[in-house]
Amino acid sequence: RGHPSFLLVPSKLFYYDKLRSVKNNTMIPHEHDAEHDKWCQITRQVESLSTLWDDKHTTHKKVRDWPIHCRGVIGKDTSVAVYESWGSNSWSNPQEAQVIVEMIHFMVAKLQVSTMHIGVMAAFRAQVVLIRQLLRSKQLGAVNVGLVEDYQSSERQIVLLSLTRSNPRFIPSDLKSNAGLYQQPKRMNVALTRALQMLVVVGNPHTMEQDPYWSKWLKFCIHHGLYYHSPNKKDDHDSLERITHPRSN
Repeated sequence: RGHPSFLLVPSKLFYYDKLRSVKNNTMIPHEHDAEHDKWCQITRQVESLSTLWDDKHTTHKKVRDWPIHCRGVIGKDTSVAVYESWGSNSWSNPQEAQVIVEMIHFMVAKLQVSTMHIGVMAAFRAQVVLIRQLLRSKQLGAVNVGLVEDYQSSERQIVLLSLTRSNPRFIPSDLKSNAGLYQQPKRMNVALTRALQMLVVVGNPHTMEQDPYWSKWLKFCIHHGLYYHSPNKKDDHDSLERITHPRSN
């Protein structure tokens, strides 16, 4: 039931391009759809917190009527004990958590978005706990935060997704324990199809480019002017250059 643009990548990757939104069978909403315009305006204003990665070699123009925002964050994996929930270690990414909370605070305080409209998904329990703590410190505890599995049968107007994992070296261990979002197509599919009006994905572009599925999502966002990075952060540019313009051997 979400915006048709949210289904473009999942449909291509997992449904042989046959997945369609019941909202609209076209990728272009009605010209006078005030509700759609509202969410697109919110998305574009959230983009103002970061810097557009400008791929000067591409002929693609920014798509302004898709309420999608992809934010590149070069974060750090932090092992955290979450004994109260699982009795074992989990993973958090403080840099991604801070970015997500900053965006939520901006939407609620500046754009008057209701906390009831916002949902946050994270790849690991420790990231869920950290984001909850940061939100509560800003009196935003009403925002729902959970694992991807927690959203299996639920939706939100706005979904912010923290991919969390930043070091690819740990992904094989994640796969053994059936954790995380990398190389997990079913979990990725759920994560990208829970938003109704606005979708935000936060992750490390270096890690995304090495995944057979997330690399396609990243390239999709870059080509349509939807990928942003933190202001004055240029360490991801070489990585993105390889994605959009791979060198031939």
